[in-house]
Amino acid sequence: MSEHRFTAVFERDEAGFIYAHVPELPEVQTQGSTLDEAREMVRAAIDQALDLRRERGEPIPDEGWAATELVEAT
Repeated sequence: MSEHRFTAVFERDEAGFIYAHVPELPEVQTQGSTLDEAREMVRAAIDQALDLRRERGEPIPDEGWAATELVEAT
């Protein structure tokens, strides 16, 4: 089976959890209490999403690209 690479975006929510989502796979959204836990959770969620897409005959998107940047404002 070929390897796929996706962009995971991690953000801290108001409760202190790390929220993770994958822009290329809108169904992948998860969280963890630490960054390491969120990384594990998002990998598992990606694997599950890919399995479901394969079962349904749905396309698997190409590798995506996303960036974050701090922007100063007054």
